[in-house]
Amino acid sequence: MFPMSSPAVAFFLSLLFLLLAAAAANLDIGKTLSGYSDFSDFSSMLNETGVADQINSLQTVTVLAVSNGNLGALSGLSSEDKKMVMSVHVVLDYYDETKFNKSHSKHPKILTTLYQETGKARKQVGFLNMTNTGKTPVVFASAVPNSHIEAQLVKEVSTKPYDLSVLQISNLLNVASVSPAPYVAPVASPPRKVLAPAPTSTPTSTPTPSLADEEDVSPASSKTKPSTGLEPAAAADAPGSEQKSSAASVACGDYLASTIVMISMWAWFLLTMI
Repeated sequence: MFPMSSPAVAFFLSLLFLLLAAAAANLDIGKTLSGYSDFSDFSSMLNETGVADQINSLQTVTVLAVSNGNLGALSGLSSEDKKMVMSVHVVLDYYDETKFNKSHSKHPKILTTLYQETGKARKQVGFLNMTNTGKTPVVFASAVPNSHIEAQLVKEVSTKPYDLSVLQISNLLNVASVSPAPYVAPVASPPRKVLAPAPTSTPTSTPTPSLADEEDVSPASSKTKPSTGLEPAAAADAPGSEQKSSAASVACGDYLASTIVMISMWAWFLLTMI
């Protein structure tokens, strides 16, 4: 045995660490895709979003690659959303074309993606449905409800059993939580009705009410006081009645005075004759 302080032991341990590190980082998705020009844009997007580094840190992975010209759905998305979409195209298991073709089932098979591992996945965004009925091509779709866009398996690109598999699919998978909502034109509010100004009243001569108009006047609107059976007394108290009674009293008084004067004069005349 070598002493622990021996340079040979230090060299052996360093070599062991290098071998372990090389074994742990035995994937290089960029190097794998570099031999296929049809996936240069997809490879660039993996590097731009940092998903390539995450793939290289894994031991077993399947990449669902999309050819150049079919990445238009990423346009307009934020960097975080682009990273999420690319992570959904990385399956945390090894599948090659043969394995998928043998997976016949009436029900979809659930595949776990790299995005599920981040802990940010909501509403099944981190899962894919793989369907293979044996009568139709192998189909992939997001497990999110209402994700109607599907992608078909096209071909096997590169495999390194059982560490890395790159499979081509027809188009990017739809991720409902980041897909742009369709533009809906705002509903215009109905035009308001323009009300004509109220006609202004102009002074006019008051029309003479007809007989029919007088009959339509309700008792409540009449200014005449209702009859109480005391009209004669009220009429006697009126100023016109007082003036008539006063004039009659004065005339009666003058006649009585004249009569007394005449009788007095006749009486004096008779006395003087005697």
